[in-house]
Amino acid sequence: MKSKNASNRRTPERAGASPSRTKRRGTTVILDFVQSRIEAYNREQGGGVSVRKDAHGYTLIRDDTGMPVARLRPKEKARRFEVLRWSSSHDCWRPVGMIGTTVLSLDEALDFIAQDPMDCFWR
Repeated sequence: MKSKNASNRRTPERAGASPSRTKRRGTTVILDFVQSRIEAYNREQGGGVSVRKDAHGYTLIRDDTGMPVARLRPKEKARRFEVLRWSSSHDCWRPVGMIGTTVLSLDEALDFIAQDPMDCFWR
């Protein structure tokens, strides 16, 4: 059996690493493992959220209302993420937490948003 990783291809060592590029029928496809993990978690939980990536992180948006739920801003070379909530009264992203910001691993951040212990995401 041949290795799927040819010696001339680079494979990220962890989720959140730099996006990898592959060629598919003449077009370059950029794989974003963080976004893929968020989408997989969403499917595991029954769906209802879309993910949008931009320069500042990953925005989770409710499918039913189109309202922002949360933003995950990469920290520490994308090993951890700052969790932000949307403030409709200020029309901006605000930190979550009593004292400063909440920075968690990706899986912890997704669980935190899903469980919503501070009642700030699913209003």
